[in-house]
Amino acid sequence: MKKLQLPFGVQDFMPQECYNKCCTQEKLATVFARHGFQRVGTPALEYFDVYDEVLSRSAVNKTFKMTDSDGSILMLRFDPTLQICRMAATKLHTDTVEKICYIENSYEYLSDPGTARSREFPQAGVEILGNGDVSCDIEAVTVAIESLSAAGLTDFMLEIGQVDYFNGLTAEAGMGDADAWELRGLINKKDMLGVEMFFRGKGIGEPFVSQFMLLPTLFGDADVLRRARKGIKNEKSKQALARLEVLLSALTAAGLDRYVSVDLGLLRGEYYTGLVMKGLSGKLGVPILDGGRYDTLCASFGAPLPAVGFSVGIKRLMIALEREGKLVSCPVPDYAYIADGVDYAFEYRCVTELREKGRTVEKRFGDERALRTYCRSVGIDKAFVVCGSSVKQILGE
Repeated sequence: MKKLQLPFGVQDFMPQECYNKCCTQEKLATVFARHGFQRVGTPALEYFDVYDEVLSRSAVNKTFKMTDSDGSILMLRFDPTLQICRMAATKLHTDTVEKICYIENSYEYLSDPGTARSREFPQAGVEILGNGDVSCDIEAVTVAIESLSAAGLTDFMLEIGQVDYFNGLTAEAGMGDADAWELRGLINKKDMLGVEMFFRGKGIGEPFVSQFMLLPTLFGDADVLRRARKGIKNEKSKQALARLEVLLSALTAAGLDRYVSVDLGLLRGEYYTGLVMKGLSGKLGVPILDGGRYDTLCASFGAPLPAVGFSVGIKRLMIALEREGKLVSCPVPDYAYIADGVDYAFEYRCVTELREKGRTVEKRFGDERALRTYCRSVGIDKAFVVCGSSVKQILGE
């Protein structure tokens, strides 16, 4: 029996779950389209060499790799954003703003069979390429909020931060890249003890240490920006706060601020350069949405374009919807029928007329008793039998 089992970290979607998955994806796609995003499709297989120098070592270790017939190393799709950056360098119009969306399965190599993480997972997302203005940040956050809301989620919050606020502080403190990266990870995890230990023997001035220690506590409403400005002298950090202020003002004007919380200790992601966002559900302990600005990533593929976007984890979103009681049952057909097969032309004409009127008609197999039993079990209230060139209604009118 073991040979019929699936590898860990992947799953079948049975009819009920698959129906909700398709409905959720369709709702997200509708929001994307209404905002003018054009959908693209990317291959599940690509050459690993294209992304080897862009991915961090930890990310490289999480890619599924295989050897092609000519000896080339292939990889399964790890991150659709990387693929869209590659497209920007080869196929997109880089002299204008591109608004791209996708719904794809991504793959992450995990070696621990006991993990709760998935190794194949559907994602839906948007990317705005070619403009670094804060107006694009506003658009991305707005679409993120509308997407989760349109999917049916009510208990959610979008945490937003600004990586450049942190980057400005590390530059002003004279911190090297390696130390800045280590500190960024500790602050993102809210590891205050780790942050304290990090500064021991580093020779960083006390004013800077105090500012970094304050970072994990800078979360909440717009008042966070006022607190964050105290003692800040470098322009990068000031500009980061100014962009957040413009973003929050726009969301407040649109009545969307109730979905947003500021967190300047949010420093997640390996390639984000400015705005960062994380979508959380009150019913789930892990993020259902991730995104931000990545102004240097496209340049790694030869297309120096500013960009911002986000991705939604469909499976996690569905779990949150289920816990809110928002998943729905598969629709029941309007009609079910059986036929004796004597006159298929007549049978086909009858059911086609119903289907062209927008009715769903399911053909069953067996006798009248089996048809009645089936209809009762699934809740179909209209059934008929095609006998030769005549129709006999046995349920409903």
